[in-house]
Amino acid sequence: MTNGRAGRRAVGRFVIALALLACPLARLPAQVSVHLSAGARYTTTLVSDSIITKFSVRPAIAPALALTVGTPIDTTGKWTVEAIVDWSHSDMIRHDADGSTQAIGGLGTLAFSVGMRRNLLPWLSARASVGGLKYLPASKTGIFGLDSGAIFALGGIAVEAAPPFGARWGLAFETRADLHQFITPALRAEGFQDSRRVARVALGVRAGLGAAR
Repeated sequence: MTNGRAGRRAVGRFVIALALLACPLARLPAQVSVHLSAGARYTTTLVSDSIITKFSVRPAIAPALALTVGTPIDTTGKWTVEAIVDWSHSDMIRHDADGSTQAIGGLGTLAFSVGMRRNLLPWLSARASVGGLKYLPASKTGIFGLDSGAIFALGGIAVEAAPPFGARWGLAFETRADLHQFITPALRAEGFQDSRRVARVALGVRAGLGAAR
């Protein structure tokens, strides 16, 4: 219950912050575009072990929110540089060999990236980005018992398809994927020396808050 309340409070704070940003962002000059993305994210396994009992730990499917600010860098409008702030929160789930699962605490992530978007077709664009990711555990227990570790380098790609019926509101369907290496001080203390490659995939809808790009 405590982790659930913490998660709801975190969501509330993020939504309030976006609402406060929306008004001034709406008055940005026409060459600047602002978008909000909302969807769901799947994350691969953070840690697994089979020395005593085989198990793995990964986050549950999580709500994912992203705020993107972009501006074109050429006269054709095909290339846009973007800054992206991305947040998500869910429970960490332990998966045991017998198929049972157990929630072991809430886990949030906050990422900041800078990317380059290219318009491929009038309705289709793609982006590549680099940045950093920070894990925000609800409590210092388990794999986060000795803090959440460093800010992890993050590489990402995104593909966006904008149907004609959504042009008025800047609506688009978006797929985002990123990759980083994961390890924590607690895992190192338990004998894990190598970081683990973690992939995240998010599907969502993107809407314009400022001038359309």
